[in-house]
Amino acid sequence: MSISPHPDQPPSSRAERCLAVFGSLMFGVTFLAILAGVFSRYFNLHGFEWSFEIATIGFIWVTFIGAVIAELRHENVRFQGLVSMLPVPLQRALDAFASVALLGISVWLLSSGAAFISRSGWMPTPVLRWPAGLSSLALISAAAMLALLAVVRLARLIRKGVRP
Repeated sequence: MSISPHPDQPPSSRAERCLAVFGSLMFGVTFLAILAGVFSRYFNLHGFEWSFEIATIGFIWVTFIGAVIAELRHENVRFQGLVSMLPVPLQRALDAFASVALLGISVWLLSSGAAFISRSGWMPTPVLRWPAGLSSLALISAAAMLALLAVVRLARLIRKGVRP
């Protein structure tokens, strides 16, 4: 798993590219749904009530996919300027702490998302009557990917002593 060193560079791994494509598709769906809703209200057209529900689901997916991509690229809440001024052993310790924290939060989000889906995942959405769990599935998917990323980073750090 390679990591893009700078946000201006294209995605460097297959996983990052797949996430970027899926995120772009979801952004397109969100944008078109919002546009349909705006035009329907402006021109007083009926039957487009579904558009804002689709936009909401799409926005949730785009948000969680973006969080995973940001974490893959080391752009998600980093203090790299401060960390790089520290001695290398302390940098590794902070990287290990960050990975353990990411793993803990991801596991907590996984259990919370699973509990939510088990209670209300099959309840229908108000307009389209789709399962409400579609939105929660974005949380569970992102949490699983972030947990996997944290485990990979910890394994690299423990085995090779290489900073992620």
